[in-house]
Amino acid sequence: MDEVNRILHDLKSDDWTVRQEAVGRIGQIRDPQVLDQLLARLRTEKWYIREAVASGIGSLNDPRVGDPLVRCLSDDDDIVRNACARALGNMHYEKAEKALEKAANDPHGRVRKSARAALEKMRG
Repeated sequence: MDEVNRILHDLKSDDWTVRQEAVGRIGQIRDPQVLDQLLARLRTEKWYIREAVASGIGSLNDPRVGDPLVRCLSDDDDIVRNACARALGNMHYEKAEKALEKAANDPHGRVRKSARAALEKMRG
């Protein structure tokens, strides 16, 4: 099983410690091909997997993950949008400013709050 499949498998575990460890491994990915494979698979996974991946990749501070996180701000699930807004703020991904401004008016309070906090981080 390759690293992407192992991470996705572990994110589906019933054991929360296995899931947390998988999120931690996402934050340590250094191989661009592994990261690209994970991002490509992200769109087809359930909301809780997308949320965990967004949380994990946000800690990478790799500009390649910025655009996929911006796209996730349009996800159907508010939990995923919230995780993406937090990750973009942590990354200080300035290209996300317009999308975060839109997310600051999201119908869900937690997304609005995370988007506003991300904008504050980016703007100093």
